Amino acid sequence: MVIYIISDAVGATAKRVVQATLLQYPALTPDIRTYPFVNKVAELKPILADAVKEQAIVVVTFVTPALVDYATDFAQQHQLQLVDYMSPLMQVLGQHSPQPPLAQPGILHTINADYFKKVAALDFAVAHDDGQNLQTLTQADLVILGVSRTSKTPVSLYLAEQRLKVANIPLLPNNPLNDAVYHLPHTQIVGLTISPERLQKVRQTRMAALGLTQDNYYTDVASIKAELAYAHQVFAQLKVTPIDTTERSVEETAALILKQLT
Repeated sequence: MVIYIISDAVGATAKRVVQATLLQYPALTPDIRTYPFVNKVAELKPILADAVKEQAIVVVTFVTPALVDYATDFAQQHQLQLVDYMSPLMQVLGQHSPQPPLAQPGILHTINADYFKKVAALDFAVAHDDGQNLQTLTQADLVILGVSRTSKTPVSLYLAEQRLKVANIPLLPNNPLNDAVYHLPHTQIVGLTISPERLQKVRQTRMAALGLTQDNYYTDVASIKAELAYAHQVFAQLKVTPIDTTERSVEETAALILKQLT
C-alpha cells in the first residue's frame, strides 16, 4: 500500500492527518511519500502518473485552484483514489466569508515559523541575561549595556517578543567589559542610563523587597554616580549614545531602540 501526500506547501498538515488516521488501523503499514512545494500543474502531472502506476492513494492539500482542478479531473479519468483535505472545508467557509480565500500556500507554516522565531528569541534573551554565555554573543541581534536596575532585562524580553535576539550585560566599575563587545558594530549596541536619584529609589525598593533595608554601596548615591560615570565612559568608547530610562516605561525604551534599528 502506497500513500502519496502532495502539497503546494510543506505537506505537514496532510502528513499529520494521515498519521493520525493510520493509528486507527495498526495492521496497515503503508509506504508514505511526501511531495512538498508542488506549485505548478507541470510538476503535478508526473507525480500523479506515478501514483496511477503504483495504485497509490493520493492525499492533497492544495489551495491553488488550478492544482485542485487538475488533480480532481485526473483522478476521475484514471480511477485514482484521491483525498482532498482542503477544498471541501474551504468551499463551506467560502459560503460564510465576505472575501474570497487568499489561496496562499504555506500560511500555517509561516505562522509556525514566526512562532518558533519568537520562542528562539526569548530563549536567547534568557540564556544571555545579565552577562551570561558571552561566548555566543556574536549571535545576538542586539546587546544592551547598563548598570544594575536600568531595565536591561525587561527591555531585552520585550524586544525578544519582537523576534530580536538580545543579550544584556551589566556594567561594573571593577569588572572590565568583555573584549567581545568592543568588536561588535556600535549600531548593534544599546546603552541604558538613568538619573542617580531615580536609580537610588529603584534599588532601595529592590533591597526592601529582599528584606534588606540598611543602605550600602548598592544604594549609596555617591557610589551610584560613580557607576553611572563609568557607564558613560564605556558608552563613549563604544560610540554609543545611551537612552535615558528615568521617565520612560519599558515599552517606550524598546520603541526608541526599534526606531534606532530602522
